Amino acid sequence: MTDTKAPLGTVLIVGGAGAMGRWAVRGIAQLGSAEKLLVADIDLARAEQVAAEVGGPCAAIRLDATDAGAMKAAFADCDVILNTMGPFSKFARPILEAAIDADCHYLDIDDDWESTVEADELDARAREKGLIVVKGIGGSPGISNLAALLVARRLDKVTEIFTGWSMRGAVLEEEAAYPAADGAGAAVEHWLIQISGSIRAYRDGAPKDIEPLLPVELLYPGKGPVTAYTVGHPEALTLPSYLPTVVNCTNLTSGPAWVFDHARSVAAQYDAGELSLKEGAKKLEEFPPPPADAPRTRDPLHQVWAMARGERDGEPLAIAVEPTSMPPGKMGGGTGAALAVGLELLRQGLITKPGVHAPEGAIEPEDFFEVFRSFVDPPVASVEDLLLITEGPVA
Repeated sequence: MTDTKAPLGTVLIVGGAGAMGRWAVRGIAQLGSAEKLLVADIDLARAEQVAAEVGGPCAAIRLDATDAGAMKAAFADCDVILNTMGPFSKFARPILEAAIDADCHYLDIDDDWESTVEADELDARAREKGLIVVKGIGGSPGISNLAALLVARRLDKVTEIFTGWSMRGAVLEEEAAYPAADGAGAAVEHWLIQISGSIRAYRDGAPKDIEPLLPVELLYPGKGPVTAYTVGHPEALTLPSYLPTVVNCTNLTSGPAWVFDHARSVAAQYDAGELSLKEGAKKLEEFPPPPADAPRTRDPLHQVWAMARGERDGEPLAIAVEPTSMPPGKMGGGTGAALAVGLELLRQGLITKPGVHAPEGAIEPEDFFEVFRSFVDPPVASVEDLLLITEGPVA
């Protein structure tokens, strides 16, 4: 890939020393997207550790994202704000508002549907200032949205979309140099929020609240019948905004049934007020042993995938897509790399629409995957080699 644009000026990444943020920092430095990259975290020592490890454009600063004054001061001389600070139900809006107030472009990895919908309220402010906001450019959402858009375009008419991710990939890879803090992290808290109460999906041409962790049987092209479970995520609400013929859109997660039995039990206790968010997240991580009769088969669904159903040449058709290779680092690596790619596309002038957008509203899938493939292991020679696309019957 040949650089045709100068690096962006000053980029600040909120939560840059965290499990997602440090992978993004590494990716941004690898791509050379920023002239100066501020690793901002409440844990200054860890931010300094990340900055020293990565080197290049990095410098560490301490930032308390609950302090509006501190954010105003930190963002004042920046060009772009990246946000990896979860849970996004708490942090997304104030950080985005501070970025807009500071006249900064903004990208995040927000995987919370409520805060994603809420961000639309800031669209007019961003447009008035000519600012670009991309919500949810991570693994899911992010890779999943753009993969869904890619296969939806292969249909003459798309009516139904599923995006999904496997539990085996939704884990953080431990790094000895960065020992985990005590207690469950923001990613687990997020998961509890998205499997409790009701979640919002898209049904019969409109948003609708549904029950989380409901089993969904799919005929997946090339794999046959598979089972996945409903979970709250932005893709289910953003994709229909850009694909107007879609009548149903759902985000799913997959894995052993006993894992979701445990998750339902914890979510029920959280809903009943018997557990706080932190207590519930900690309990979610305390998986019981699998039942003796639990199947030992591997989840056939990929770490992240998408499927579109509709018509081509007047015939019903399902098309699925999944990466053949992913970046190292499991969830953190894939999410961080995707955010780094988003910033690089902004640098290249390939993201240009002001206002608040989901990835599929601002990024061309081919542009994204062309840069993303530079991160995957094992490496691939082309986007065609990166993406496994299969077609099959709808039912």
